[in-house]
Amino acid sequence: MHIVSKRALVLMNFSAFFSGMVFYAPVATLYRQARGLDLAQIALIEAICLSLTMALEIPWGYIADRIGHRLTLVLSFFLLFVSKIVFFNAYSFPVFVFERILLALANSAASGVDTAYLARFDSRQETYGIYHSFQFAGLVMVACIFPFFKDVFASSAFWTIVTNALAFVCIMLLPRERPQENGLPQKEAVPLLAILIKVLKDWHFLIFVGSVSLLFSVNQIVTVFLVQVRYKQVGLGDSFFGYPFLALVIVSFLASLVSAKITKFLGRGNALSFFFALAVLGLFMLTLKSGFLLVLLGALLLRFGASGVVPLVLSIEARQAEGKQSATILSIYALVSELIELVLTVILGILADKNLQLSLLVAGGFVFLGLVALHPKRRFPFIA
Repeated sequence: MHIVSKRALVLMNFSAFFSGMVFYAPVATLYRQARGLDLAQIALIEAICLSLTMALEIPWGYIADRIGHRLTLVLSFFLLFVSKIVFFNAYSFPVFVFERILLALANSAASGVDTAYLARFDSRQETYGIYHSFQFAGLVMVACIFPFFKDVFASSAFWTIVTNALAFVCIMLLPRERPQENGLPQKEAVPLLAILIKVLKDWHFLIFVGSVSLLFSVNQIVTVFLVQVRYKQVGLGDSFFGYPFLALVIVSFLASLVSAKITKFLGRGNALSFFFALAVLGLFMLTLKSGFLLVLLGALLLRFGASGVVPLVLSIEARQAEGKQSATILSIYALVSELIELVLTVILGILADKNLQLSLLVAGGFVFLGLVALHPKRRFPFIA
């Protein structure tokens, strides 16, 4: 591999590692409450952040293809760094809203663009597996270091500023893309509507994106939110919640690392089916009236399946979106995924309020639907 490519990959991996070290994550809700926000206000600022992220997803991708992926990443990580400073100094609702607006700008700018930038140097599944494993490695460090903070709120917010500053430095040191790989000149730029029509015409690939988004969305909703209620149901004390969280992060890290090896052994189509099947099995186990260990095993299987499929999907999407509109196309795929997550969050959240087991069962049904939609595989030559 060329030395410039190695430099780009190493710096991207370390930027993922440092930006993943959000030390206040375990107490994010408590931190905001301590600064004067109530739960309704917290929910509102999250809704603002998600809505703005989705609204800016495609425009940022289009801009990135015009000004270059590296410059877009520099802007994104700078905004992310500034948002952490604002968060550290926030004591009122308007300031927290401003912080989430900055975060939405940063997230929507980086979404799809990091994948497109990596693809310029190496679009193999192993590359995306290592990239995502570094993100989870940052979370592992958070889980290990967090218990040693004395002033939890101030220390966690301050050190998150430091790690995001390091991530920004890594992005600043990224090698520049060659001119022919940068955004299109103004006179050659393809209209955004033309790109949208092109993506919508490829309905087989949209089915693929929708199917894997069902798995990603269910994993996010269940392993981050609903499983905590399930832990309480089986008698786990609040003081022990950190242990299953750490186990899930470690499993995500390992799944990202071995994803390419599993795919090489089984083949793309069979590997996708394997990861989906693990997730469905995990969700079924979560619905059973059982003890903590079986519930934890179910959550681990779901997380392994979802995390293992990420590098494979990113590799397929990057190859599908090759060309000078790659960031725009990848941003469209990301928007589809976010819309599906938004719908599933509402559905599963309403069901969970009434019956948690039913909500988990329906979640398993959605993942199974995604698995079925990807068959027969001959309709999807890009995963053969």
